[in-house]
Amino acid sequence: MNTDATINIGSTHSICQDYVIAKNDYVVLSDGCSSSPDTDIGARLLVKALDQHLNTATDIEELHKESARIALGWASMLGLPPESVDATLLSAHVECDDLIVACSGDGVIILESQTGVLDVYAISSPSGYPFYPSYVHQPERLAQLLANNGCTKEIRHGERITTSDALTVAFKFNVADYKYAAIASDGLNSFFHTQQATSGKRLEPLSLLDVLGEFWSFKNSHGAFVERRMKRFKKDTQAKGWQHADDLAIGVIYVGEDHVRQGAQNVLER
Repeated sequence: MNTDATINIGSTHSICQDYVIAKNDYVVLSDGCSSSPDTDIGARLLVKALDQHLNTATDIEELHKESARIALGWASMLGLPPESVDATLLSAHVECDDLIVACSGDGVIILESQTGVLDVYAISSPSGYPFYPSYVHQPERLAQLLANNGCTKEIRHGERITTSDALTVAFKFNVADYKYAAIASDGLNSFFHTQQATSGKRLEPLSLLDVLGEFWSFKNSHGAFVERRMKRFKKDTQAKGWQHADDLAIGVIYVGEDHVRQGAQNVLER
């Protein structure tokens, strides 16, 4: 198993408000709200809070909620406003035979099966206001969000669209079925390119599938494999005039063959 992650600032940002870490068997990321103050710091605090507790036995929904409480406390100690923790929180980790992926707010989950098939979950907020995990510890702000119907998440999985009002959307998969698992901020949905038109140049958005079609191809899974792939992706797409407006963070777990063999053995034992 190996994990790696990378961050890239968006073309419309002066400070990157995304943060991501990759550890032995998990990745965690956070995407700070552009219109709130100091969320580049708040995103880091959220990630660090979950990093301290991810290996405990508590369920992932409770861990995301508790991480927001801890991050708000740290922000207060630093003299930062609670709005600095207006940020999403995503995680993916391996626990025994399970691959557990969770999203509080919005973002993208990408899974590659052992046969090379991609499975993508795009989680968004139709209201335009993500349900940040810090809101559950701020009753007035949560009430305002609820009054504006801002808690609903839209989960797009292939042609299927479902909704959820839960703070954290969590998935549990059989880890032996997958080769790679990734989480990404919604900056993955902010790519565009310049298109020549009769009236001049115009900006055309690129679909998530367009972006993944260019990015998702790892020659190997050794060392900083995500960082290497991102450098190549940027070189290839800049030549095509591609840019991303929003910050982009992505963390990937390479599960490898060990879990495939172990998974098969567990099936035989049962």
